[in-house]
Amino acid sequence: MTETTVGKAGNTDLLSTLLNPRSVALIGASGTKGRVTARPLKFLSKHGYQGKIYPVNPTQDEIDGLKSFPSVADIPVPVEQAYILLDRDRAVSAFADCIDAGVKVVSILANGFAETGQEGKELQEKLQRMADGEGVLLIGPNSMGIVSPQNGFVCTTNAAFDADHILAGRIAVLSQSGSLIGALMSRAAHVGIGFSALVSLGNEACSDVGSVGSLLLDHTETDAFILVLETIRNQEKLIKFASVAHKMGKPVIVYTVSNSDAGADLSVSHTGALAGAPAAMDAFLRACGFYKVDVFEAMIEAPSAVLMARRSLGQRPKSATVLSTTGGGGAMVVDQLSMRNVLVEGCSGEVKEQLAAHQITLGNGKLIDVTLAGARPDVMKAVVSDLVGRPETGLLIAAVGSSAQFNPDLAVQPVVEAVASADQDSAPVFAFAVPHAPDALAAFQSGGIPSFRTVESLASTVAAIFNTPRVPELKTSINDAPLPKIKEISGSGQMDEIRSAEIFEKLGINGCPRVVLYPDEDIPEQLPFEFPVVAKSVSSELTHKSELGAVRLNIENHQQLRDTIHAMLAELKEAAPTILIDQVLVQPMKNGLAEVILGMKRDPAAGPIVMLGTGGVLAEIYSDVSVRLAPVSINTAHEMIREVKGLAQLRGYRNAPVGDIEALAHAITAMSSLALFKSVQEAEINPLLVHSKGNGVTMLDALIRSE
Repeated sequence: MTETTVGKAGNTDLLSTLLNPRSVALIGASGTKGRVTARPLKFLSKHGYQGKIYPVNPTQDEIDGLKSFPSVADIPVPVEQAYILLDRDRAVSAFADCIDAGVKVVSILANGFAETGQEGKELQEKLQRMADGEGVLLIGPNSMGIVSPQNGFVCTTNAAFDADHILAGRIAVLSQSGSLIGALMSRAAHVGIGFSALVSLGNEACSDVGSVGSLLLDHTETDAFILVLETIRNQEKLIKFASVAHKMGKPVIVYTVSNSDAGADLSVSHTGALAGAPAAMDAFLRACGFYKVDVFEAMIEAPSAVLMARRSLGQRPKSATVLSTTGGGGAMVVDQLSMRNVLVEGCSGEVKEQLAAHQITLGNGKLIDVTLAGARPDVMKAVVSDLVGRPETGLLIAAVGSSAQFNPDLAVQPVVEAVASADQDSAPVFAFAVPHAPDALAAFQSGGIPSFRTVESLASTVAAIFNTPRVPELKTSINDAPLPKIKEISGSGQMDEIRSAEIFEKLGINGCPRVVLYPDEDIPEQLPFEFPVVAKSVSSELTHKSELGAVRLNIENHQQLRDTIHAMLAELKEAAPTILIDQVLVQPMKNGLAEVILGMKRDPAAGPIVMLGTGGVLAEIYSDVSVRLAPVSINTAHEMIREVKGLAQLRGYRNAPVGDIEALAHAITAMSSLALFKSVQEAEINPLLVHSKGNGVTMLDALIRSE
């Protein structure tokens, strides 16, 4: 992709040309009402763009009162920006004309490029070569254009921008989906939220979300970003954007509309199923410090909430306290937060005593339901003031019932007044109106309280805030990860279990004692370990052994071992005659406090990731996993262990024996270090036994696939 010259965060001249060009050529513009190619000219005129507009259409001399030119080369003055509205093949020729004419920013509407197959991919690569080194910022192809509401530059084919008025705001939208820039604009307008810029990036042939985001970081009218992503095309540039955005205090909210499953069919391990494209994408976004929301509406409502939380949460606990004037509405909030693993805290005995003085009696649940007492403004204000001032309050959520719609003075205004009079270091407050109450939500917003129309949007936003590291993990984890204990990994393709286990042992992960036999070899009279044992068929073509009966457990003696191996090989030959069994592996049966699955894979969009989950043959059923970009540090490994619910027992949950968590953390870092070997595509240990504290971990089955 073409590099964009940047200053401290972006190139000021290029930024101005992108969002506030003094002239624009509309190549392929039409004067026929109703046609898609007529929209950019209509919208620019309708919304008051003050720059020069040059229609380019060789079949028309004039379009909507403006002189039309045969080509961009025929325009007698330099043009800063162009939007190409032609079909695919003609768009490529027009782009070449723009380069020759010195146009600095060019958007292409046409589809039919890399998204359609090899021919389209080759044409897109041609665009990349044409732009390379020419200093041209190419947006698209498949781009629905660029919108800058502050100055009326509404250069788009998206029909939603035919609205009578487009609100300006301080949030920039970068979307790989063109249709969603219009959906965001129209939905946000209904709650009085506008945008500083909306850019449809399309296929990102030359300019991806990271490079355009970096350019917009110097936009003084932008305080926050919304990214609408389908995939990640340039990890390095997105990471750079994330790093600078964090330093500048400009939060980035992300919504993913789909995730590529490219490479899924190549996966041979459980890891590929448990940490597929969505999980890999989430791990990448988390590492970048982006706020990932899972509800479309939250994209609109999250930015103001995130900005406040960044300023106010500080070192407060990552927990929510829900205060409600309606039991049902408050319960909805608690339920949605809990579904997203947000810790909901009730109130202390001291608070309960103070509430009792206001005739508010609470049960043992976590919801603070003031019910009818909440309709008394003095009570509501006192309760809010008390809660936000307490150090144990992380985030206070006020869920207001029917009074929000018809009597905002009873339950809305007191909350606003309490927040206005609170100390600067008080807990932040979010608000949710159970009924449709736009005036109440507007009152909350005016009072500096982020408000939400739906409980799902509220919960999604809170989860994003609490689940996003306060410092991006790209700096705190990956760069602190230990170097691998081996220098190289030789060989390609899928390695058999023995070769895979040897590599893991060199990385410091203990394996199980083993005897390796050839299929026709006699079993030694004396094994170096006691019965019972396990017998496994060994082949680089075997992956999920249990499914083919290639693993036999609890073998009690020599005779049973001979009979079992003979039966196993015979049945395997019948079930999978093309698989060549190289060896038979005999190991002692082992038990531990827990079985985990530990894996690494190289995702085509997000890059290398490491995954930890509850293990064994049922790993894919439970799907209880934690995923991070690889490699990881010991601290991040411990975070992953805490996130897997099924491993709570290892911390002594309900007096269970404490497991060797430290050894497990070191195994995670060792597995993640395989990411530094570019030839390794995926690796897995399943299961890895975790023993009691001080007794380490034991690898029972291993797999590595390299190129």
